Amino acid sequence: MVTRDTIAQLRQDITTAEDCNDRQASERLRAELAEALRAMEQGEDDAE
Repeated sequence: MVTRDTIAQLRQDITTAEDCNDRQASERLRAELAEALRAMEQGEDDAE
């Protein structure tokens, strides 16, 4: 299950990677964030 804390951490990691001009890490983290958001959305749909 994906938590809001996980989402927040991914967003913070993306910011850090961008600040360090680490494009590869930023892109990888954005993909992980998108996957986590999808999983969170599906989990919320399952709860209804």
